[in-house]
Amino acid sequence: MDPVAPLDTDLLTPYVPAENDDPRRQEPRPRTFLGGKLIFGAHDLTADCTVRNLTARGAKVQTPVASTLSREVWLVVTKSGTAYRAVQAWRRDEEVGLRFLSQHKLDEDRSPDLKIVRHVWRQLTDR
Repeated sequence: MDPVAPLDTDLLTPYVPAENDDPRRQEPRPRTFLGGKLIFGAHDLTADCTVRNLTARGAKVQTPVASTLSREVWLVVTKSGTAYRAVQAWRRDEEVGLRFLSQHKLDEDRSPDLKIVRHVWRQLTDR
């Protein structure tokens, strides 16, 4: 398994504890409001999403297609050009908790395995 690279902290807002924050969490979950894209299936399905919070270990995303996502997905955060290979940790209505398996800067990582993910990101940034 690839190690998770340090998180780009420029994307994070200051931590404000929510009423329902679990005190057992290993780290705070800073709230965000970032646009993203989920890639799933055999890398042939995509869906828009909003990243609601983001840590080095995972994210909570909101998407209208939550119930149709496969267990493993790619999350592409448009603003940072970062892709996260992730698995679903939980799902509730239109929200999905993702646990990151690896992180990739799409403007730097030229791995052939990321070809489709880079293509999706370029489409997002060309709008």
